[in-house]
Amino acid sequence: MKYLAILPAVFALSACSTVTESPIIYHKTSPGLESLQNNENCCETLSNIQYQNIANPQETFVSITTASPKVEFKSGRSFAEGIKLPTTLDAIRFSLTSNAGYSAFVPSLLVLDQNYQPLDIIGNESIKYQPLSLLDGAQYGAQIELQERYLNGEAPAYLVVFTTSEALAETTPVEKPSDMAMRSGDIQANIAHNTDYAIPHSAIGKVSFDFKFTAVTTVVEEQNRQKRVQQIIPESTVAQSDLLTENTLNKKEVYQTLIENSVSSGDFSAALTYVEESERLGIEGMRNSFVDAMKQYQKAQ
Repeated sequence: MKYLAILPAVFALSACSTVTESPIIYHKTSPGLESLQNNENCCETLSNIQYQNIANPQETFVSITTASPKVEFKSGRSFAEGIKLPTTLDAIRFSLTSNAGYSAFVPSLLVLDQNYQPLDIIGNESIKYQPLSLLDGAQYGAQIELQERYLNGEAPAYLVVFTTSEALAETTPVEKPSDMAMRSGDIQANIAHNTDYAIPHSAIGKVSFDFKFTAVTTVVEEQNRQKRVQQIIPESTVAQSDLLTENTLNKKEVYQTLIENSVSSGDFSAALTYVEESERLGIEGMRNSFVDAMKQYQKAQ
């Protein structure tokens, strides 16, 4: 017990010293690696992962644990967790962070379409180590903007969070903290400044996401909005949504009419906008309606 009592004093003294002869080693092996390497409960397909649903712009966390599904990637076996992306009116943007303390989970992201087919990989070319600063701890992080649609016509529908065998085999040399962090008297900054050690990479960890996007308004939400406005403004002055009035045609018929009318008037850009909007709302067949309308337009010329 006496030895435990003097540990804080030892750390405080080391923070003020100018030379530390021996490196700090937090883990002899990567946390979770032994569990990952055994074949128990291995392995799941991407379609069988539980995907956390994101409905609104918010901060959310994904915890990769030894209880997470194991997936065999070409880049090596990894524990993995998933996020189901929302239907939006614009591109999905988010920040990603994974703290690098006693160990570091170095994340990669696999972008999937609605059929769980891969569209893109976001890895170490985007997700970089960010050293300890005055405001933030050491971490791996990135600012990401997903494409609204890829060249094959598919939109991103899911994210899979995982790590690679290459990342697990490496360590992160601790970079010298910023001058401001040093001047603030932060003990961890002083330890990092005066110690030569590396952070082992982990098979498990916690990844933070902060999503930014414009969510699609549901029919009920739009009708409620119109009712609230009508309680204040005379109905004759309120711009009604032709798509969402209670006595309108069903949405599919409305979008088909809008697309056909736009094409017949030569406004192809507006027609494509309606196609994309209908797809975001989960209305099927509007791209075919656009093609048919274009054929009719060409015949009429």
